[in-house]
Amino acid sequence: MNGTTALCNNMTSAIRRAICEQLPQLKNVYHALEVPSKVQQNATTRPLLQWILPADVAQQEHDLLESVKSHQFDATYIEQVRVVPRNGRNAAKVEFQIRPDAFTAQLLQANTNLSMEPTLHAEHVVVEYSSPNIAKPFHVGHLRSTIIGNVLANLHQHLGYRTTRLNYLGDWGTQFGLLALGVQLSNVNVAQMRAAPIETLYNAYVTANKAATEDPKLAQQARELFSALEAGIDTAMSNQWKQYRQYTIEELTGVYERLGVHFDSYEWESQYSQREIGDVLTQLRTAGLLQREEDGREIVVVDQRRVPVIKSDGSTLYLARDIAAVLERQRRLQFSRMLYVVDNGQADHFNALFQTVSALDERLNDKLQHVKFGRIHGMSTRQGNAVFLRDVLNEARDVMREKRSLSSTTKVNSTLDDDHVSDILGVSAVLVNVLKQRRQRDYEFSWQQALQVNGDTGIKLQYTHCRLHNLLDNFKHIELAEVKPSWQHLTEEPSDALALLYELARFEQCVWQAKEQLEACVVVNYLFGLCNATSRALKRLPVKQEKCPEKQMQRLLLFRAAKRTLQQGMQLLGLKPLNQM
Repeated sequence: MNGTTALCNNMTSAIRRAICEQLPQLKNVYHALEVPSKVQQNATTRPLLQWILPADVAQQEHDLLESVKSHQFDATYIEQVRVVPRNGRNAAKVEFQIRPDAFTAQLLQANTNLSMEPTLHAEHVVVEYSSPNIAKPFHVGHLRSTIIGNVLANLHQHLGYRTTRLNYLGDWGTQFGLLALGVQLSNVNVAQMRAAPIETLYNAYVTANKAATEDPKLAQQARELFSALEAGIDTAMSNQWKQYRQYTIEELTGVYERLGVHFDSYEWESQYSQREIGDVLTQLRTAGLLQREEDGREIVVVDQRRVPVIKSDGSTLYLARDIAAVLERQRRLQFSRMLYVVDNGQADHFNALFQTVSALDERLNDKLQHVKFGRIHGMSTRQGNAVFLRDVLNEARDVMREKRSLSSTTKVNSTLDDDHVSDILGVSAVLVNVLKQRRQRDYEFSWQQALQVNGDTGIKLQYTHCRLHNLLDNFKHIELAEVKPSWQHLTEEPSDALALLYELARFEQCVWQAKEQLEACVVVNYLFGLCNATSRALKRLPVKQEKCPEKQMQRLLLFRAAKRTLQQGMQLLGLKPLNQM
């Protein structure tokens, strides 16, 4: 998704810019302007944008409010400005009363004021997410990191941040020695490897892991195999390892394509192997951060915990490689913030990482953040016998194909690729079921809930988008570019018209709040509300049966804007909006 394109579609951008230009001293006020949630939606009420003073400016509250009073705002958009002082627990706020026709035009015209998007943020945000291990099928345990990280990257890019998406794959450590051992023990041949590389490698790993548990000599052999790779003395194994990495990327690419996920860079743990990070280890020792234990291990002390960094045989542990990765990325990418989208269970690891690198370079202290999330329980096929994501997505596709074939509303259309549509519906159901949860909560996955057509699901978002597309397609002979949006017409309609207009106006604040909270569910819940408002409006504001051409055209403008906003929100979630289902 192109972040700059998304910015150009901000539907109240000109109004927000008109306010911001007069208040350059206020950081992020562009995004912090809100449409009040409890606004009376009738003809006599003027549309409002309000700025609620955040707690961090409480000391300057009086001066800020006085300065706002003294400003002259662009009368093209701003009708009146009202300052509301703090009242008990209610924070002070500034209400900007918007000229109704300007408000309506900004929301309903296509691609309004393309030159009015906010200045791109100077900050560079790096998001590390997904990060599975090589030579294994994509496990459902990596799903939450993958899709939450993708949404967070999309949100930052949409808001104008320079964004880099990293996939940091686990291709190093004793597990690779086990994998090499398993290939030997299983007598894997070239034909097997070519036919099904990831399944073959995974089965080999399982075989070796079981054998090494039962026989300490085999466990030692696996360690020696990895040591040979790490020392760079086994060329054949090194070539084998590179081939396994390539197989993994080819396997992952198919899954990521289905999930609407992409990366700017694939990076590897092996980039920070012992041979590559000697200077970092020297830095740690010179700074007095690495301490040697009696058994030969080297550790760092974090909150009175002694955390191993180097094993007694001199090989590096995961923490050592992560320390080196942070320092190298800071030099290479010059990031302002780096987000690690990794489950709750890794909190101690990231605490040790952040404290250690901040002790080396205090500038990193506020730049690193662990975006935690809980576990998904019960995500398997309905028979309960798979934990690989491909099987779960295939099951969702097959269920949706079955539901579509049984549905009385499914139209026979020879131009539709049934498998493709069913796959997008199945993936939408799974993604939205995961993303609608608060990320730090563990939750139980339910096929019944995920695949409902009527509840708050991904199917609902796709269905609403298809309804809107179908309506607009039926009236494509009307040239809406020539139609001027009218506040007056909307006020004469049932209240559902203004309710939908105000819902559209809340999109940008919802995107900002989702970014601030690092919560995809904020966008998901907004889209559910938008679908509900759209559904009510479609029922109360029919277009086909309406005899008045002006009313027809104003309604079409409203529904076109609803489709555009729904499409944009769905794309932020990684969904592929369908036009027919």
